[in-house]
Amino acid sequence: MKKLFYLLIISVLLVSCASKEQEVVFLSVNDMHGHIENMPKLAYIADSLRNIYPHLIIVSAGDNRTGNAYNDKYPEHPNLPMINLMNEIGFEASALGNHEFDGNIDGIRYFVKTANFPLICANTFFTGYPDLKLPPYVTITKNINGKDVKIIILSLIETTNEGRPSAHIRNMQNVDFVDAKDEIKEYLHLKDSCDMFVLLSHLGMEQELEFAAEYPQFDLIIGGHSHDLCTEQLPDGVLYTQSKYYLKAATITKIKLVDGKVVEKEAQVINLNKVNKVDERIQKEVDKYYAEPEFHVVIGHAKTPFNDKNALGAFLADAQRYITKADIAMQNPGGVRFDNMHGGDITKADIYDLDPFNNSLVICEMTGKQVEDFLVNASIKDHNCTHVSGITYQIDYQQSEEGSGLFTSAKAFINGKRINPKKVYKVTINSYMALWAKGECLKMEDSGMSSNEAEFLYLKDHNDVDYQNVKRYDLRIIEE
Repeated sequence: MKKLFYLLIISVLLVSCASKEQEVVFLSVNDMHGHIENMPKLAYIADSLRNIYPHLIIVSAGDNRTGNAYNDKYPEHPNLPMINLMNEIGFEASALGNHEFDGNIDGIRYFVKTANFPLICANTFFTGYPDLKLPPYVTITKNINGKDVKIIILSLIETTNEGRPSAHIRNMQNVDFVDAKDEIKEYLHLKDSCDMFVLLSHLGMEQELEFAAEYPQFDLIIGGHSHDLCTEQLPDGVLYTQSKYYLKAATITKIKLVDGKVVEKEAQVINLNKVNKVDERIQKEVDKYYAEPEFHVVIGHAKTPFNDKNALGAFLADAQRYITKADIAMQNPGGVRFDNMHGGDITKADIYDLDPFNNSLVICEMTGKQVEDFLVNASIKDHNCTHVSGITYQIDYQQSEEGSGLFTSAKAFINGKRINPKKVYKVTINSYMALWAKGECLKMEDSGMSSNEAEFLYLKDHNDVDYQNVKRYDLRIIEE
């Protein structure tokens, strides 16, 4: 009898101890960019986790759109497929990413209205739009093992584009931004009013890791923007994660608390391309979106595959020069959204995916010297060599011992001869690049045509395009 009594006492104590422990589980993604094709796999993982952890929290670190025509150009409303699927899967929060601005203010307004979860950001202020205000953070309370766990999730966006996010300025009119380094300090006090403090960030890994080292107030930082794959536990205890891009991966993070204090953290990356099971209901939804006939219309043919961005960038620049009848055309590398593309039939969806921004085309009058100067400036702005048509060029990149560097000078050539520095040329660039050309050209005017129109017409008029092994610039790295 005495032995049985002691066993009962031990059992009660064990149950009592267990009841004090709570485990909060996150399923996080970032930079999905409209790639809904893996949503059925994500849904399957979410459902499987909920069977074990009914209080699962699913979040996105921003850039939910831009990169997949079946989402971004959906006829009923752009971005509707992604929002609907996020609702179905049960997301509880999303950061504002720079590409959320690709749908203009109306696109963000539609997101806020349609999503069953908040779009959050602390350092963006829609000053000119009284009806649109994003909360800086969201508070989520989960009752786990009979005890409420209060989680505050704060969000910040990058402002590396001259004080704005990396999006077209036309889509950010009457919107104000504050540098994340300044704004984050206004919210650190929230740590004292919750059991768990999380930063859901669209700043990029470099700055996110800086914040992780500088602000131990955060239990977890879920990052985005830089398309990295990372799980790192920092010395001060902050756990950092980022889950690549295009829904290629997701991260499961488990955080244990005892008596309201975090005692253990772990994160595991799931490669969604290796997941073999799907949620059948979500799969039917995705199949419906992909069946939209307009996307499957064939508009041209490529004799060979486009093996790299050099080939794709040259194709875009050629199309823009062709439709505007310009001497020269330039395409920023950040606007080329594929690393390569298949040969054979080219559909509308292929073009929309390759060039999702569909920027208007701008005609500039530039002297030869201005052309060379702009090649340097544009390459600096977009952190890579500019794609061109009508010229080839050589560009110098000064690299320091630490690995950083800067484009310094360029020489442009037409038919193998150095461009005339005084002659005036007709140069086509897109409206995003035109922001960099102010003060660097003699005259600038909108052509009234868009980049997608250029690509469609160019393919219509050119049979069997072939961009095998095309490269129109020579990068010279000069070490200090």
